[in-house]
Parts: sequence; C-alpha cells; structure tokens
Amino acid sequence: MTDIQTARAVELTVDELARQARVPVRTIREYQTLRLLPAPRRRGRVGVYGQAHLERLATIARLQRRGYSLAAIRDLLEAGSGSGLSAVLGVDLGAAALDEIPLRLTRAQLKSRLPGLSAAALRHAQAVGLVQPDGAQHVLVRSPALLALVAHAVGAGIPADGVLDLVGALRTGLGELAESVTGHVVDDVLEPLRSQGRAEAFAPVLRRGRVLLLQGLASMFADRLGEALLARAEADPPRAGVLRAAIEEIRVGAVADAAGNLEHRTAREDRQP
Repeated sequence: MTDIQTARAVELTVDELARQARVPVRTIREYQTLRLLPAPRRRGRVGVYGQAHLERLATIARLQRRGYSLAAIRDLLEAGSGSGLSAVLGVDLGAAALDEIPLRLTRAQLKSRLPGLSAAALRHAQAVGLVQPDGAQHVLVRSPALLALVAHAVGAGIPADGVLDLVGALRTGLGELAESVTGHVVDDVLEPLRSQGRAEAFAPVLRRGRVLLLQGLASMFADRLGEALLARAEADPPRAGVLRAAIEEIRVGAVADAAGNLEHRTAREDRQP
C-alpha cells in the first residue's frame, strides 16, 4: 500500500482525530488557523482527516516538548515541505535539531543548491563563513539552514551579495556575543562548581545548557528582531507599511498554557509588558 493509500485509509472526524492525538478539538482548529495543520478533505459538510494529520500533530507535539515556539514550528514545517523536515533541521527530530550537522557537498552540488550564483558570489559565500573548503572537490556548510536561506532569497530575486553580507554580519555579531557569553559561563558557571570541588559537573551542565541556550537565543533573537523591525517601521514612513505587514506575518500570534491549550494574542497584547 502506498503512502497516499495509507493516508486515505485512515478517515477521522475532528473529534476522532482529537481523541487519537490526545489534544482538544479547539487546539486542532487553532493549528489550522496558524497554518500548522492542513485543512481536512471535505465529504459533504464533514471534514475528513487522515494519517498525515495524525503524524503532523505528533511532530508538533515533539517539537513543542523540545521548546520550539509555534511560529518556529510553522516555519520549520513550511521549509521542510519539499525536502523533509529532518533535512531542513540537519538531523533527525530525536536529536538536538537546533545544532545542525555540517553538510558536506561537492562543489557541483553546492552550485545546484545555489543556481545562478557567479564564481565571485561563491567566493563571497566562503569569505563570510557560509561555506569552507574541504579538500579539492568538496565544501562544508556549517549551517544548512543558512544555505537554504540564501538560496530562497536569491530565488526570490534578492541580490546574492546583499544576503551574503547579512550572513557575514550575523557571524560577526555572534562571534562578539559568544565571547561575552563565554566570560559568564566561565565566571558564573564553572567557577562556582570548581570552588565547590565539583568541576566534573561542568561538562554535563554545559552539554544540557548548550541546547537550552541555543533555543533561548533563537526565541530571544526572534523577539528582538521583531522589535527592531517595528522601530524601523516607525522611523521609516516610506517602508512602514511593508515592514508592519511582514511583522504581522511572522508574529507568533498565540500563547500556550502548561496543558498545550492555545490562546490568540493580538499584536497590541504581544507588545504589552
């Protein structure tokens, strides 16, 4: 039986889907509103859900347990619709997906993922740290997600040099942040453990904390990026309309309680302290 036949073999009402997935019906409705869950097939006036909906709900639950925001889950699901979510994340969902596995490509494979890029642009990609040589015929891509970002932007008609400059600025800024955070890690985490004679606990703390720090940085950076875009919109009237529309498009737009129930939030409520 093919995957399509399997998906059609499972036919559920929204109540049956909710019971099997162990989520409230209102959560399913919210996921559809937030574009996290595809709409059901229609049979007359009844919506019919299938195996694909069950699998999508399971994936959302797994990502939420690992701390992903709903907006991040939506973006990952949309980005992975063509190549598979695990390919976008760099590893299987069971691992620390935020820390991608570097991707080793032949130079021909790199060009196929960045079609139309000139030799100068490819050198630019190396200069900003997007790729690095790995032997005569291969390159290493530290972040497959950033490679996909560049490919998507270039495919949308954005000049490659501008997007690569963005990657370079991000790398430079993160280098400065890493130096600052390292000082705190050594002084505020390692030193107290060492003074207690428990230096051996540092590696396990860092191993677990590293994953949590990556997720926290992603969430905080997303918020700060939204705030900066909003401030730019207020200071730049000619571009304000486009910027505000884009901010609304990427805004999370909901909060979840401890049980996973969703509540819509307006942009005004999101900005309240």
